[in-house]
Parts: sequence; structure tokens; C-alpha cells
Amino acid sequence: MDELDAVRGAVARLRDGMVWRAAGATSRLTGAAARAHRRLASGAVALTFDDGPNPGSTDRVLDVLADLDVTATFFCVGKNALRHPQLLRRMRDEGHAVGSHSLTHPHPATISIALLTHEYASGRAAVSDALGHDTPLLRPPHGHIGWKGIAVLRRLRVQPWLWSVDPEDWRPGVTRQHVVSIAGEAQAGDVVLLHDWVEQPWAPEALDRSQTVDALPEIVTRIRARGLRFGPVDPA
Repeated sequence: MDELDAVRGAVARLRDGMVWRAAGATSRLTGAAARAHRRLASGAVALTFDDGPNPGSTDRVLDVLADLDVTATFFCVGKNALRHPQLLRRMRDEGHAVGSHSLTHPHPATISIALLTHEYASGRAAVSDALGHDTPLLRPPHGHIGWKGIAVLRRLRVQPWLWSVDPEDWRPGVTRQHVVSIAGEAQAGDVVLLHDWVEQPWAPEALDRSQTVDALPEIVTRIRARGLRFGPVDPA
């Protein structure tokens, strides 16, 4: 079975499970329900990781988080979830929250509303199929929503999450010290954007996630020194 067949099968299973919702009166939500979250109501700090999973980087992140006893949130690209479902199951089994990050990580402003709907629905299906249960958590690629995104988020009944702290660890040549200097200053309620993989990298060196992985222990130490705790994003 190729990846396209896998996506189609996952979408069909979600539809049969009644998590797919067509457009119409029964699927309309209020504007507040489609608004993306940026902060935690619980007052914890959320470390979030985008674009994976990828062997050789995601597993290293998971190893460090396990050593530090930190639970985080992973927003996974659907095509990567199809290739490496075992990493999503490890995330789940180790207590992390898992959401989707579209199917192929396009920029939402550059595609039609029909294709954006497909990207979000199929990405969610791929992630949910790997986990064995539906997950409504979603992070729009590039943090972009726009009018098309609002319509699609309402239609699909997802829970969109952005972030409040961004050390731009996806940039080629970023250093561990830079990542620590930004992410390590997170305050209560902050959602920190990090990457266990990088889709569409500006340069090949951005695929080396060592600086982010190596920064994690000091990030956690600095935040805990201020009496703060860690947790995944709020479920709703």
C-alpha cells in the first residue's frame, strides 16, 4: 500500500467514526471556537515540537524529555506520521500530547480552500490512525490561519494551537545558546515553539536538530528554577 492509499484509508476510517463533519448548519462553530490558542490556562509551560516525526531526531528529543521527566506536545506532519507511526505511538505511550500539522506542510495562503481542507483532514486522519484514536489538536503550518483557515477550522472541528515563544530553531546555523536564551525565558502559560524536524528547510544544515536537542536540558533547568512546571497543551 502506498502513502496515498494509506491516507485515503485513514480518512475513510475517520469518516466512518463520525469525526468528519461536512460543511453546513450542524458544523458551524462560533468565532471563539475557531480562534487559535497561544497560551495555557493552567499556568504550566508547554514545550511543543513541529514537523516530525523523523528517526534520528524525534527519538532523540523523546529520550531527553524522558530523562528530564517532561511531557510535551508534538504536532506531526501527516506524511511523516504515515512513514513512522511507531514514533507517534511512543509519544502517546510516554504521556505526550499529539496533534496534526497538515498532510504535507504547505503554506495555507498559497493553496485553495478545497486543498487546505484536504491537507488538514488528511493530516489529522494520518496522525489519528497511527495513534489508534482521533486527535483534534492542530497547528497550522507557518502559524498562518487567514480567512480560508478560519472556514476550514470551523468545518473540521479542530482545536488550533499557535505559540507565544519562538526561538526560531528552524533557521540554518542557529546555536544551542540562542535557543536556550529565548526558550529558557518562558513564563507561566507560555507555549514554546521548537522543531524535532524541519519541512522545506532553507538549507540542508537545518535538518540537523542537534542544537535544539542539546538545548533542552538547560531550557528545562532555567524554567524549573523559577518554580514553573511543564505540561502538554490544554485539551480544549
